[in-house]
Amino acid sequence: MPADVRPYLVPRPGTVVWEPWYLLDADKWSLLPDEIDGWDPGTDLRAARRVRVDVARFVQETGLDLADVVLVVSWTSSTTDMTEAASAVRFDSNGMASVDATLVGERLSGTLSLRSTISLAGTAVGQGVGVASVPGSVLAEHVQRVVLETMSSMFPVHEIDFAYTRLSPTASWHLEASTDLTAPFYGTFRVLINKRDRELRAAVARGAKDRRQQALLDELQAGVAALLLELGLHLRAELAERDEWPPDSVGDVLARTISVSPLHLVTPPSPVDLAEFRTQISGAVRNLGRGRIFQ
Repeated sequence: MPADVRPYLVPRPGTVVWEPWYLLDADKWSLLPDEIDGWDPGTDLRAARRVRVDVARFVQETGLDLADVVLVVSWTSSTTDMTEAASAVRFDSNGMASVDATLVGERLSGTLSLRSTISLAGTAVGQGVGVASVPGSVLAEHVQRVVLETMSSMFPVHEIDFAYTRLSPTASWHLEASTDLTAPFYGTFRVLINKRDRELRAAVARGAKDRRQQALLDELQAGVAALLLELGLHLRAELAERDEWPPDSVGDVLARTISVSPLHLVTPPSPVDLAEFRTQISGAVRNLGRGRIFQ
């Protein structure tokens, strides 16, 4: 439960036990991971959990009867800001409540925040001083975040002819980036594909149909991942200024990149110029006849 002070009595730590979330995969329930590998946009998720309450302690600490409250589960996607909720669930006489919800895949993306609350269902009878009285008042809550789309997922991709831009016309791709750590990552980072690289265009548009196309996509993904790592390393001091960044912000993604790849690398002198620097390097290498040549 958050450390904020509410204007009414709430249960003490240990009175409410938030049991783990479970995810249905095929016909098998398993613990909900922090990150769902290989999640496809549009795929529904079915999740379930149980919540246990020590009835005697709850009544003593809140001044409410367990029949006055309900378990409410809602979820929000970081990149869409769409929030939905499952039907409220009553607790049984033993202080147990279970929720089983289907999350519509078309409304999910980025990082999913699952919020479970024990809330006042209606106006309680015989309220005492300091007892919650406004319907919807939250007495206890738990939030779990699940990453659905990571840096390993394909970014928003756009095709342009680099010859009509400041970018090297012999580079295959360019990552538009931002050093604003509070900005939404998926709204500020995107991959630009050079229309002149027909092979890469086809691989990105149709997916890996053969080994060569798979190699092209692997090369692109590795290049983008390396660039993110370098950006994160260069901004390490700024990233360390906060323990936690907003979900799917630039700071959040770069901090997670650093945490899973604790490397010490020498980075280019300016993070603002890093994306263009890497693109110019790629074009210069190809001009030398090195690496994969346009077909």
